[in-house]
Amino acid sequence: MLRHRPDEFGLEIDPYGYAPLNQVVQGVHERYDEVVEADIIALAEDPQQGRFELNENGIRALYAHSFFVDMDGEPMDPPPEKLYMGTTKAEARRFSGEGISPGDRYYVHLSLTREAAESRSHQRDAPCVVEILSAKAHTQEVRFFARGEVVLTEEIPADCVGEIFGGTDEQGASAAPVRRAPATGRKSAANKAPRKEPEQTAKEPEQAAKEPEQAAKSFGRSPRFSTR
Repeated sequence: MLRHRPDEFGLEIDPYGYAPLNQVVQGVHERYDEVVEADIIALAEDPQQGRFELNENGIRALYAHSFFVDMDGEPMDPPPEKLYMGTTKAEARRFSGEGISPGDRYYVHLSLTREAAESRSHQRDAPCVVEILSAKAHTQEVRFFARGEVVLTEEIPADCVGEIFGGTDEQGASAAPVRRAPATGRKSAANKAPRKEPEQTAKEPEQAAKEPEQAAKSFGRSPRFSTR
């Protein structure tokens, strides 16, 4: 509801991703009539979940939107010296030369610890993690926003991509840290072409939500490895 398909539930999302709590309660209740407002509040305020925020502005998902959400609040100043990103070995090598852009998202999603990033690596058999020199990027006016257990930013310059951990080569040995190619320079966000929202397919979890009799009794979206 809050990350991908608010229109399907009739939610009025503001520029920062907030929806009125009563609209969210109504949308959930129409599909799962045993769920009440107190359940949703308890989920949003659970310190262990780190995925939602509830305040006077409404309720919102903190990250992993497939539609554009603007950043509010102050960026981290200073950010941690290093952050981490779970990825694949092939992507990691490309990042070392080209830097990191959001791809099919609107923000780069980073983790506070290497362990958390490993859990978000697409390379499940041998998690691959890229080290981000966030303190250095901060000196280049890169902004980092804390969003629960995730840190969001617009892009990472190539010279701020650090060591690569994990992954395996073709013989199964651990991949050694990759030397970075000369920095190509940071691209201006103003020159980026607007991204198209990813097309939904019949196999996505949101489609399953349309068939309550086949879906589990849960109003949460099953976490994907790429977003955690």
